[in-house]
Amino acid sequence: MKKLRIILFIFFTGLFCYLLSPAVFATTNDLGIYTKEILIVQSYQRDYYHTRVLEEGIEAVLFDSGEKVRIRYEFLDTKSSLDADNFKALAELMTQKYQQVSLDGIILCDDDALLFYNQYGKTIWPNTTYVVSTGINSLRPYSQGIPGMVIIEERPDVSKNVALALEQNQAKAIKTLHFIYDETTTSNEMRSDIVSMLAEKYPEYESQHYFDKTPEELKTIVDNSGDTDLFFYVLYSRDKNGITYHYDEVPRYILKNAKNPVYALWDFYLGTGVVGGYVASSYKYGESAANTLLDLWAGQSVSPLVYEDGSHYQYMFDYNVLKTYQLSYVPEGATVINKPVSYFEKNKNLIILFSVITGVLITIIGLLLYAIREKNILNQKTVEIADLNQEIVDTQKVLISKLGAVIETRSFETANHVKRVARVSAYLAREYGLSERDVTILSAVSPMHDVGKIGIGENILHKPGRLSEQEFEIMKYHTNIGYEILKSSEREMLRYASLVALEHHEKWGGGGYPSGKSGLDIHIFARITAIADVYDALRSIRSYKEAWSQESAVAYLLEEKGKFFEPKLVDIFVTNIVEIEALRSATSEDELNDFSQMYKYLKEQMMDE
Repeated sequence: MKKLRIILFIFFTGLFCYLLSPAVFATTNDLGIYTKEILIVQSYQRDYYHTRVLEEGIEAVLFDSGEKVRIRYEFLDTKSSLDADNFKALAELMTQKYQQVSLDGIILCDDDALLFYNQYGKTIWPNTTYVVSTGINSLRPYSQGIPGMVIIEERPDVSKNVALALEQNQAKAIKTLHFIYDETTTSNEMRSDIVSMLAEKYPEYESQHYFDKTPEELKTIVDNSGDTDLFFYVLYSRDKNGITYHYDEVPRYILKNAKNPVYALWDFYLGTGVVGGYVASSYKYGESAANTLLDLWAGQSVSPLVYEDGSHYQYMFDYNVLKTYQLSYVPEGATVINKPVSYFEKNKNLIILFSVITGVLITIIGLLLYAIREKNILNQKTVEIADLNQEIVDTQKVLISKLGAVIETRSFETANHVKRVARVSAYLAREYGLSERDVTILSAVSPMHDVGKIGIGENILHKPGRLSEQEFEIMKYHTNIGYEILKSSEREMLRYASLVALEHHEKWGGGGYPSGKSGLDIHIFARITAIADVYDALRSIRSYKEAWSQESAVAYLLEEKGKFFEPKLVDIFVTNIVEIEALRSATSEDELNDFSQMYKYLKEQMMDE
């Protein structure tokens, strides 16, 4: 027995040290002295998707390179204004700003940033040796290159998009190809290329080019199109009146009731109503720029002009739009977003982690059963055996509490949420009139109510704002995941834990999830845990909200009386709010005393056997 206790101690100590170690949760680079400093000059503002994703591609490569890189950012905002006076004013400001700054490299993003650099760059940054320009739509003005600079071409293959669209719509008698753009620098370059390409490769089709239309006019054109029309959404960020739009505003508006599929040339339009197509990846252009800068730092020979070779493009489609227009053909190797996949396929890594934790939990239960069996065989009631049983129960409590805390969040304060829920649940159960045995069990299982969140991605769990409808549907699935984790166990506590995990979002008046149960059909443990959980969540700071006051939280419980919560529980809660708030404040990270009654119950059961 003594040997078993030593093994248990070593096992759990190692497990929790690993789970809570920085190696598991680290998300940032080690703090250190910067050895390189670069500047990213963006043509547009950061709220433009293309700008943001370009940066992500650059940062991913540089931060993984081993170099200690500090990155500066400048935004020209040429989607709003390309005025020469603005360029001059920016140049004067930057000249002062960078007088004492030594840069190891500059990355220029898109044509307008390159234009700005050509006019003012040598004046602002005269001593910067390495300059990379990415996302340049035409190399014609720079056919001889620019001394001291590498230019990476961005040239969508419109011909491939047209061929793809005709293949997917071959059952229709397509006659006219429509192209939507504005009069920005990129659009003007694209329109020239598209007109030439159509004349050469698709002379049998009529073509229409809309570059001076308002969104309202474009919507009318799209809505009134027929089965013989195909549309291609090239680029649109500013209309003929000078009004600037967010990248996804116009396509979402004009494609809302589109009768025909619309194809895109850039990946950031996926999700706005377009089918997709052979699209450019802003992220890959960012990667290319950063890798080129690393090659230059390493002294490698790099061509001053990097022509588009297709490495920045891929076939990419929106499954929902394909389904809407009944398009079945998809090229081999294409990426399809929003495609229904099994939950387990989508969350493979999380499932592996869940399996490990489940295995640990099963191991604990097995050890507990082993200890009970040994005690029955030996029929000894010595202090040593009693201490061992206490240690096993306490260890199980620590695992349940810590696992619940890890699932809730990685921050200490929110980790105490499961402990507060356990304390308040036990108090409510006692006031409700449940037996001490039920109070003890509920206190043990309530921390596991959100165990299913282990299968929900962190981008949803930690999203700083309201979840989308699709994200909320995924979040709701945590109740089923928690139930699946615990339901197969033959142990009493875990059976009750599975019910709490499954039903703690059901509502007294119906309309909850996952099953829409109501009233007494919802297990009392779940009804109690639900009100304790909601109240503590309201009173706590979360990534998406501030903590509510006691008065506001109590008002919410009263408002939901008979709707979300059982009326009797609300009355008990409000009547005893002072005691409940005291319980919440007294929560301690390592407190085990409230589980002593659970041990007493288990010990009595073993004695009876």
